[in-house]
Amino acid sequence: MDKITLAVAFVALAGCAASVTPRLPAGRMNVPADIVAPCSADRRGSQACADALGNAAVISQIHKGQSQTEVRSIMGHAAERREVGAFTESWGYLTSYKNQMMTWITFTDRTVSSLTHEIVGGH
Repeated sequence: MDKITLAVAFVALAGCAASVTPRLPAGRMNVPADIVAPCSADRRGSQACADALGNAAVISQIHKGQSQTEVRSIMGHAAERREVGAFTESWGYLTSYKNQMMTWITFTDRTVSSLTHEIVGGH
């Protein structure tokens, strides 16, 4: 009798859980939308968005004193923006597509002297 009661309780709980848990396509996890689809659904700016995701993943590896060659190697591609001054050179990498945040890496004598952030406008 105990086995039958236990079996009925198990089936009832399984049915209850199935009715509450949303059905997702095979291979898709239930995660927040900004992780699954941080870019525009219509794929506008998809390359910029992909670059920003990659940039954000590695920007924390950039530190004062690193050479331009080291930075280029870490970032994996040329900067989206570049500014050259009398004594400095700055490379801008988009690090948040959603917020349109550009991270600027400034070089003095070809080594990193600072990192700053700038919101560059809507997309």
